[in-house]
Amino acid sequence: MAPIREEILNMMEILTIQVIAAIFGMSSTATADWLYHRGRIGRFLHSLWVSISNTAICLPILAWTFIVFLGDGVVSWVSVAAVLSLMFFWQYHNLLKIPPEQRIRRGPIPVPSSQRPIPPPSNISR
Repeated sequence: MAPIREEILNMMEILTIQVIAAIFGMSSTATADWLYHRGRIGRFLHSLWVSISNTAICLPILAWTFIVFLGDGVVSWVSVAAVLSLMFFWQYHNLLKIPPEQRIRRGPIPVPSSQRPIPPPSNISR
């Protein structure tokens, strides 16, 4: 019965670590988005920051999964590094493909002036 209890404790530890990683990753991504949308950081730094944060979120559960199925050795850690590297570069590449957004102007919306007045709508119903 002791090995089952130990395995449950290990699963609870990895769940706790995963939740903490998710919270830090989400807050980091939100901070990067907030800074980007206010023009404080550029597109390249934003893409890098978000890619790193999203990849870091997956590290604990991915490492645990590979260690459980492949054992705690070089093969597991090389596999984790390979999968995380692919995830990072895929996200970074795709985030850079998104065109930069148009900045929202503050203040009144400029209305183009026309030379001739606009006629009132017709009261005739069809």
